[in-house]
Amino acid sequence: MLYEECFVIYQERIWRKQQRSVVHVETLFPGCVFLTCKAGQKKQALLEQLKQIPVVQSCLGRGDLTLLPLMKEDGDFLMRLSGKEHMVRLSYVGKDDKGQVCQVSEPLLACRGQIERYQFKKRYAMVRHRLWGEDRAIVMGIMLKEDEDRKLLYEGEDCIQ
Repeated sequence: MLYEECFVIYQERIWRKQQRSVVHVETLFPGCVFLTCKAGQKKQALLEQLKQIPVVQSCLGRGDLTLLPLMKEDGDFLMRLSGKEHMVRLSYVGKDDKGQVCQVSEPLLACRGQIERYQFKKRYAMVRHRLWGEDRAIVMGIMLKEDEDRKLLYEGEDCIQ
C-alpha cells in the first residue's frame, strides 16, 4: 500500500445556545483530506497514482482539486495540535480580574506566540501559522471558566457531562 493513513482533522468548538455551552465537532480545514506515507519514493509514487484516478484527473483539470505535500514541520505542527486522534480539543483560556488572558492550555499553548486575537463571546482564538508555504489563519475552539463551571453539553447527547 502506498499510504499509511487517510484522515480529516477535526476540532471541538463551543456554541453558546440559550445560556448554555454546547460542544460540537467540525473540520479544522474544510475540504482537506490528509494521506500519510513514508518519505522518499512512496510520496512521489502516491502522488502519481492519485493523478491517474479519473475523478482526480477531472478535478485537477478544472482547478477544483489541489494536491499539496506537507513539509515535515507542517506535519509536526498538525500532530502537536491534533494528536493521533486527529482531533483538536478545546483549549482552556483563563482570564484575570481585568479580563486579560493569564492562562492557556494545550493545544493552543503550542501556538501561544502566534495568537492574533481571542473572540471570547464566540469561544475561539485565531492563530496565524505558516502551512503549505503560506501564512494561514487557523481558528481554534476555546473554553472559559464559566463553561467549566456550568458543565459542557455535547451536541447529540441529552445529558450534561
